[in-house]
Amino acid sequence: MMKTYNFIYAFVALGVMGCSKSEEYSDNDGTKINQKSTADYTLLLKSNGELKGTHLNGDAETLTLNEGGSSFTSRFEPLLISEDGSILTMYHKNSSCTGTVTIHNFKDDSSESYEVFEDLGTCSLIPKAIVKGGDNIYVAYEKEVDAKLTDFAVRAIDITDNQNTYVDISLKYNPVGLTFSDNRLFILSLDEDVSGEHKLIVIDASTKTEVFNGNLGFDARNIFKNPDGDIIVGYDELHTTIDRKTMTFLYTNYGPGSAPNFTKSALRHFDSNGLMYYAMVAGTFSSYTTIPAVYDFNKNSAVLYAFENFLTEAQLKFEFEIENTTMVHYDEDNNLLLVGYKKSVNGDKGGLLRINPVPQPKFEGNLDLDGIPYAIYFN
Repeated sequence: MMKTYNFIYAFVALGVMGCSKSEEYSDNDGTKINQKSTADYTLLLKSNGELKGTHLNGDAETLTLNEGGSSFTSRFEPLLISEDGSILTMYHKNSSCTGTVTIHNFKDDSSESYEVFEDLGTCSLIPKAIVKGGDNIYVAYEKEVDAKLTDFAVRAIDITDNQNTYVDISLKYNPVGLTFSDNRLFILSLDEDVSGEHKLIVIDASTKTEVFNGNLGFDARNIFKNPDGDIIVGYDELHTTIDRKTMTFLYTNYGPGSAPNFTKSALRHFDSNGLMYYAMVAGTFSSYTTIPAVYDFNKNSAVLYAFENFLTEAQLKFEFEIENTTMVHYDEDNNLLLVGYKKSVNGDKGGLLRINPVPQPKFEGNLDLDGIPYAIYFN
């Protein structure tokens, strides 16, 4: 089924269109009045190739740094990551064959690690994607058998079992992305040998058997699930929404020059209205490489927050020294867009902007950081 919109970019302060949500509390100019809910975040910062956790406290008006407030253990930046709400799953490669999977829950500040692929001995293994689903961790990988043969598989690891028992699910095609929904593992795969097209393979989590195999065509970029649990496959000029139960495909095309470019964002976050927040490659819409963006799947419309439209030249170049956007999230309780950025100065320096997003972006504050913002979680 094809669904096509007259896609209109909502350039805040560029005059095409604004994005608004119904608000219960607003003043006369329509700006939402922040209600000073407690802000309690864990911010992951990247510095010298490592991730470290930093605790932030405050409300809609203030934000302070609490260096000792997070139990997130500093570690090298992971090779693979996936998110599901407050749960971050990471894969770190230990050798040419083995690795460590770490699951950190930011709600209860707990962390568990699991050694993987130790049973394979000496091998040449490339991890491709990771996701946590139910009681299992799924790691997609390719393993060289010899110079002419490569095996593809997904390892399903039961983390409720003290022995961490596992099942290797053999795959015909190269797995390039994973997501999990409705007790099913959805695998974005690439047929490299014959058609060059992407495939969707669906595995039942209980039986570990294939229940669906479908064609996705050329140039699929990524796969993830929306708040309803349905599956999104992103392309450059469209996206496909796949009903997780019926496997019905719905195609949404973008107009010329109006692609929301969310396929290049490693992390995406949804609010309670289903709006998606991410760092977008700006192209001609800003002098900055990446900028904050919000995409509405129901309306097929995006709001782009180009820094030039709500910060002064002095703030951009001298006070904050912004080079590009590194993460975007939305604090719904305080109506604040949280924008992490890298500074243009030498070294791993960054900052966190707080923006009141509607009806026009309003700068609420900045926090300079000793590190580059990687991700943020609400405690």
